[in-house]
Amino acid sequence: MIEKKLSFIDHLEELRKRILYVIAGVGICAIIGFIFSEPVLNTIIERTGMQSAYFFSPIEAFAARIKVALFLGIIVAFPFILYQTWAFIGPGLTRTERSVSLSYLSSGIILFAVGILFGYFILIPFGLQFLLGFGSEYLQPLINVSKYLNFMFWCLLGSGFLFQLPLLLYFLIRLGIVDIETITKHRAESIIVVLVLCAIITPTGDFFTLLLMAVPLLLLFELSLIVARISQRRRAKQETQS
Repeated sequence: MIEKKLSFIDHLEELRKRILYVIAGVGICAIIGFIFSEPVLNTIIERTGMQSAYFFSPIEAFAARIKVALFLGIIVAFPFILYQTWAFIGPGLTRTERSVSLSYLSSGIILFAVGILFGYFILIPFGLQFLLGFGSEYLQPLINVSKYLNFMFWCLLGSGFLFQLPLLLYFLIRLGIVDIETITKHRAESIIVVLVLCAIITPTGDFFTLLLMAVPLLLLFELSLIVARISQRRRAKQETQS
């Protein structure tokens, strides 16, 4: 019992250390990001297709710059966040699991970047065009900078993290935790789960934005199943030959 208690305390201490590393990494990147926050904020506002956004309290413009800096800090520090997550989980994995999980760090970074780009160039422009299209001659948008930043950052970070789901699925299949046949048999339920996650992540709640997010995710979901099946057949063939 004493050994188990010490082991649990050691794990908590390791978790605390990794969290502090992540906070420090994001904080340093956010401080550097504050230097570039003004041009980034101007570029973000241009995505609305309007001349400007508005702030309604004296501190709101400064708070918007802080939000942009924090967002840049999370984006830049994301590879570091992934590494710290793996560094905490890695010691508890077997040698095979460690080699497999380490190989997916780079893939996770790439998919996160693809998700961010998808959100910036597709989800946000088309989503805004759809939502602002409900305006009229007597109903004109007056966009508050804080609410617009919240909308945009939720879209970008949400799409970045949701694009990790196919990689997570493939990773679980490779480790044998999840069976391909089981997922294929319950494909309808899996699709519903993806749609629910998209509905939770997307801040607008409208069906059009949900479809914009869900369609590429479902395609990646199917692609991950195909790649996992091919990989499983190759391993079975190698085991047969050996």
